Amino acid sequence: MKNKSSILVLVISLPLIFFAIVLSNMSGQSEAGFWSDLLNLLVTSILLAVCIVNNFKMGVFGKQGKAWMFFTVAITMWYVAERIWTFNELTNTNTAPSYADIFWFGGYVFYFMFGAMYLKPFAKQISRKNIVIASIAALTTLILMAYTVELEQNTFENILYASYPVADSIMLIPSILGMILFFKGHVRFSWSLLFFGMIIFVISDYIFMFVSSIGEYYTGHFADIPYIWAYVIFIAGLMSNMDLFSRIDKSKPFNDQDALR
Repeated sequence: MKNKSSILVLVISLPLIFFAIVLSNMSGQSEAGFWSDLLNLLVTSILLAVCIVNNFKMGVFGKQGKAWMFFTVAITMWYVAERIWTFNELTNTNTAPSYADIFWFGGYVFYFMFGAMYLKPFAKQISRKNIVIASIAALTTLILMAYTVELEQNTFENILYASYPVADSIMLIPSILGMILFFKGHVRFSWSLLFFGMIIFVISDYIFMFVSSIGEYYTGHFADIPYIWAYVIFIAGLMSNMDLFSRIDKSKPFNDQDALR
């Protein structure tokens, strides 16, 4: 069965993460924070390792290699951002802006480059209608998230907080287009997971902003669940991709759509 290992990872990991956060919350916020930080560290470390293995297996040359390098750089930057965020919380130095923000936004840029480079060979399969649908979804998300963000008195902080909804909405465009291609049968399951993971990431950002705006967020909150889920979905997508490319001719060019479907 194709993608068996990836599906198994999702079926086992997603419920385990959900119950770990839920049950730890029953014991208290400190226990929930411990398990959330531990799961985040474990999952993101595995994701970064799988990204590196994937790069070695796929190679770093050509458009395909560059695309995977962009994805790995994005994950690396988010990994660093997660560690800075955790360090700041443990030391009670949560200030804005933070170095973590630089790495968060840097990761967005490289993920978008990855998505754009992947979608380019499928330009003829992406209709104007698809682009309109993705754009409307992104704009709607931007409006909803903009209303969620509670602006501070500091002008720079206003710009910083407003930048996250903008970045998230932009990330939705290639992600939604990728999912449309998947449901039309143009791309394989492995690639759809990489785009679906970003959609979950954006949704989790919205939940985080909403919970933070009403002053109820703490490390280990239920809002952390979709964040960690997104990383697990990325792992499953990479595992499926490596299995896919072990069964095809690597000499085929990146724009050979039959090799990417």
